Amino acid sequence: MPLRLRLPSTRSLHLRAPLPKPTTLASTHHHHRALTTSPRRALKEDANRTPDQLEQKKQEQLDKQKRGEGHWHEELGSSSEGNVAADRQEVKGGDHEEHIGKLQEETKRKGEEGEI
Repeated sequence: MPLRLRLPSTRSLHLRAPLPKPTTLASTHHHHRALTTSPRRALKEDANRTPDQLEQKKQEQLDKQKRGEGHWHEELGSSSEGNVAADRQEVKGGDHEEHIGKLQEETKRKGEEGEI
């Protein structure tokens, strides 16, 4: 029995999608995603304080520095400055659990009073 070869009709050839071109590293497609960000308040200076209140704290700090009593005011510093100060803070007495408990209570109190 002779072997019959069936070729596609001309019509079916036109309906087929073209074969994709081989991709190389240089011709890959880049897919872009939409990037959305939420604004966040990074500095504590952005809290609900008037410029007069900030200036008053600043002047108090400068007066203390002139008298040799100056120290860092956390409420005037940025969040990152507060994080660094917390990382460097040593626990007095060595009781870490007690220290953490005090910090948690202070945070709870400030949250209830609307300070944070």
